[in-house]
Amino acid sequence: MKLKNQLFLLVSLLAFLACEDPYKDSAYQVYNVNPVSTYLSKDSTFSEWVTILKYADMYNALNQADKDFTAFVPTNSAVRAFYQKMGVSGITELGKTYARSLVKFHTVLDTISVADFVQLSYTTNLSGDQLSIAIDPDDAGEAVLGGDAKVVEMGIHVSNGLIYVLGDVMKPLVETVYDRVAQNSSYSIFSKAIEQTGWADSLNTMADTTVVDGVSTIFKRYYTVLAVSDAAFAKNGIGSVSDLITKLGAGSDLTSSSNELYKYVAYHILGSAYTLEKLETFSGSDISSIWGTKAENQVLMITKDSLTAEKYFINKLGTQACFVASNCNVLAKNGYVHEIDSYLPVWEPTPATVVWDLTDYAEVRNVVGSSIYQPSAPVGTEDKINISNAPCYTAEVSASGVGGTAYSYLTYVTCKTNLKAAQFYDRLVLNLGYMGSVSMRTPTLVRGKYKVTLNFIYLSDHAFMRTMSEGNGGLMKISFDGQDFKNVSPYTTVTSSLAGVYQSTLYDKIDFSATTNHVFKIVVMDPAASTNSKFSLQLDCITFTPITE
Repeated sequence: MKLKNQLFLLVSLLAFLACEDPYKDSAYQVYNVNPVSTYLSKDSTFSEWVTILKYADMYNALNQADKDFTAFVPTNSAVRAFYQKMGVSGITELGKTYARSLVKFHTVLDTISVADFVQLSYTTNLSGDQLSIAIDPDDAGEAVLGGDAKVVEMGIHVSNGLIYVLGDVMKPLVETVYDRVAQNSSYSIFSKAIEQTGWADSLNTMADTTVVDGVSTIFKRYYTVLAVSDAAFAKNGIGSVSDLITKLGAGSDLTSSSNELYKYVAYHILGSAYTLEKLETFSGSDISSIWGTKAENQVLMITKDSLTAEKYFINKLGTQACFVASNCNVLAKNGYVHEIDSYLPVWEPTPATVVWDLTDYAEVRNVVGSSIYQPSAPVGTEDKINISNAPCYTAEVSASGVGGTAYSYLTYVTCKTNLKAAQFYDRLVLNLGYMGSVSMRTPTLVRGKYKVTLNFIYLSDHAFMRTMSEGNGGLMKISFDGQDFKNVSPYTTVTSSLAGVYQSTLYDKIDFSATTNHVFKIVVMDPAASTNSKFSLQLDCITFTPITE
């Protein structure tokens, strides 16, 4: 009997294999497991999400066999809770466009293994938005996606990818950072202050259009907002915007940049999109970092103190504030919102180390794209993106032309493992020719004296610069605000023939008399820049280290 059963199974298997695959040459191949949508449709736990997929006309799209997906799928209870929060009874009340945005926001065009997922700080979805990945501080080991969705099951294998089950629905990024603040009833005072000072218009703006030589270019705006809750205001005796105005001594001209309420709101806005993890990252052994704000010539300081329960402080020596981690990394279409636990008035810190990544501009991120910009780890293959038209740079190309052929005038390049010491794993490459130049604004620096050093990239192609067998070692004339001119040849300081990130001193001491940003200019003074095809200046970051006397 046992032999007959085995023969029957064998015959059945051969008959099955002999059959023509009904989905042959289509997007729907037969595997030993089903593709994303089919798998979900067979599990009643996800019936609400399947309804959304079908209504959005995305059901078949996620069944494609020639694509790899990571699908973040909320349970039925999560979807119903989402509908209740949105004040609707079903997806049709939100519309097909919103439904498509919802699906795309929960889908990544790549298969992310569990081993990789738990190591990532973010991933990029089909909408082009970055979803933060973090471990829930209140429930160690549980992952939180997008700042507010808990991952309750990881890595269900399907034929065309993986499924991660969510206990919450992530809202698609149709909201701006202002929307995120205004829609949270806990931020009513701060939201009204943003509105009354006119900052709501800026924080609601997604992009600007510029016209250069008759060509229109759209540049996205990015912000990071430090939101103050009503409870945090209450701890300081503030129960309304009027109370805040009185506390700050602000006048009635609330939309004037000189008004104290206007400055206060601007002080809680950073001009790029920063995750909490990035704000809490320091250079080397440093325990403090300076961050420029939208308040003119005002900065805030983030300090690490490993001896206290709260490890990170904003303006620790002033009226300090801490991040409310559970309400941070709230992602919006144009940035992030992080809640803080104090009202955080404007305060000028003492000088601290500032590490200025030369590509850390919203305009560069806009040109490069979020999926490539500032990778979370060294890359396997370098990306080279032409950023010559990014408005954060003012460049002049040499009249005698350029020698380099591998790079644009200004190029954004990601870094592989051999250059893992590079800040944010990226660099700025200059190919401007002899007497070509580029100018850019520094972050806001607290008034004081600094030592200034440059981290730059040395490659094997630069051997002639290191030995000065041709040219003069990448000689550059540098200056701040049209003064403090100095000539430096960074590549002559390279001590090894190995590719890597090296450091050269630009100024042993420079004195900035006011807290502000500065125009930094580089003029390429090496003749080889117009004659040698291997010439390029590859710059990582500039570090300003305070000098205490």
